Amino acid sequence: MQFGEGLKYPWIRPKGLTNIFWALIPLLGPFIVMGYMVDIINSVVSGQKSQGLPTFRGFGATLGEGFMYILRIIPILIIVSLLTGVIGMANETLGQIAYFLVLIFYFPLMVINVMVKKKISATFEVRHIFGIVFKNFGGYIGALVKTIGYFFITGLLTIVLVGIPMGMSGYIYFAEFYKDLGGNK
Repeated sequence: MQFGEGLKYPWIRPKGLTNIFWALIPLLGPFIVMGYMVDIINSVVSGQKSQGLPTFRGFGATLGEGFMYILRIIPILIIVSLLTGVIGMANETLGQIAYFLVLIFYFPLMVINVMVKKKISATFEVRHIFGIVFKNFGGYIGALVKTIGYFFITGLLTIVLVGIPMGMSGYIYFAEFYKDLGGNK
């Protein structure tokens, strides 16, 4: 996916951008938005990006999806925090480097993997995830750079409030990369 194509993606069906307003619901809003982000990623991975942001599935289904996603990634967050903390106690710089490497080379596709496979074990598919990253390392770096650029531009657009809803689809470059390399198989 080209960089400009990714920036245009949320505007193919701009009505989907209004789903950011679910975040205003106390306590439940962030789970609904996260559930909708799962729908966005699955839409791109399944090859439906040309249709734009997906249709909202409904309050209960999207809330449940977001809640389950958060539950699925908690174990890996705890494990990574513990491991990098232990490494950091031995050598602070080494702990920071380990955390950075996990954050850059594991987390983005692990997030996509969990969103697509919808199971806790998807967070621990280390061989599968690193296999995708290193199968086309140049492509991965390209997706990373595009994602950073996307978040930079949506951050600037936040000044005029447009960037806030656009941020929901920030991982589409990783989703497209994941799909292209057969990650969902």
